[in-house]
Amino acid sequence: MISFYCENFSFYYNFSFKKKIEKILRDEKSNLKKIIYIFCNNKYISTLNFVFFQTKKFTDVITLKKTDRNKKKVGEIYLNIDMITFNSIVLKKTFYEELKRVMIHGVLHLIGYEDNNTTNKKQITEKEKFYLN
Repeated sequence: MISFYCENFSFYYNFSFKKKIEKILRDEKSNLKKIIYIFCNNKYISTLNFVFFQTKKFTDVITLKKTDRNKKKVGEIYLNIDMITFNSIVLKKTFYEELKRVMIHGVLHLIGYEDNNTTNKKQITEKEKFYLN
């Protein structure tokens, strides 16, 4: 199940994209039972970065893995709308194109893909492109 929490943000979601996220989870044999997308801004994401990673950087996405009361794997994906908007301008993409990329990027992080070095970054970028097409 995929859930959205959108405070102070109008989001017209293409629900066929929800099926794409579910397909990624199946294709990658993920044991995640629920993903919650939380839309936020630079201030909120920098606070999360400080609390969880002891850094004050802005980023477009933060993913957190949790277990619910029934011992099921749950993922929280925090999407920074300020950064996604900025990146869409810099990359000359539409906001929606960049949002989809970041949503997929977050799912890939939850599944276990990392981007902390050049090899990992290349691998996650290739997966993003594959699932965007």
